[in-house]
Amino acid sequence: MRVAEWIEVAFFSVLVLAAWRSPLARRRRFRVTAFATLAIAAILAARFMSYFVSPHFSPVVRDWLPAALLLVPYWQVGEFFTIPKPSVQARLAAFDVSFFKAVHIQPAKASIGPLRALYLELAYLMVYPLIPLGIATLYIAGMRHNSDYYWVVVLLATYTCFAVTPFVPALPPRVLTGYDRFEIPPNSVRALNRWVLRRASIQAITFPSAHVAASTAAALVLLRLEPPLGLIFIWGALSIAVATIVGGYHYAADVLLALLVAVLVFVGTFWLR
Repeated sequence: MRVAEWIEVAFFSVLVLAAWRSPLARRRRFRVTAFATLAIAAILAARFMSYFVSPHFSPVVRDWLPAALLLVPYWQVGEFFTIPKPSVQARLAAFDVSFFKAVHIQPAKASIGPLRALYLELAYLMVYPLIPLGIATLYIAGMRHNSDYYWVVVLLATYTCFAVTPFVPALPPRVLTGYDRFEIPPNSVRALNRWVLRRASIQAITFPSAHVAASTAAALVLLRLEPPLGLIFIWGALSIAVATIVGGYHYAADVLLALLVAVLVFVGTFWLR
């Protein structure tokens, strides 16, 4: 088993144990368990696939499988979310007020033109393909042997956010009444982002922002392994961080902590390569 595969199996299993020890409805417990069972079965199938198919095919599947399973713990964590806590949301919103004041920004008065709005929404949309693109980049650069290292950093950063999320039950700032938000000109990409979130998200924030943590962690790994291409991913990750705040998808605190988590995980696993 690869290190990243052990991390996946361990985290899926811990969430199952937490579900059965928490006062959750039985149907929620079963969903958490079902998600974990299917994901672990997929990991084991990929692990032993080499006994039944070409030995060159199995490693490729194992390189890419974590991308397909990345949302499994996200949906598991979503089962722990029942209702938001107004006090938590108020503290996060208050931090945002202090943060914007410190950087001399007044969201409601900030000028965001149509082109800038389109760019930011496209950047936020990139949170979905950016992580698989990181693996594709390793393949293109002839560095696929670093796939396990890549996933270790990305998964640890992402799972850290998922692990904290149940303790910070809050809705995203874009849906709060009275939140001092940026005025974003409507466009089709923003509508697409909203549509995806309505149908595939857990209808709550991850704290810290898993999107920002994952994209930043991936960018740092690529910056280390292939600096020219890594710089492109760094730009993409920073664009995602800004878009996440401006678009009201996360609070500023979510994003800042996610950046810190990604950096700490990257530094903490620097020896692994």
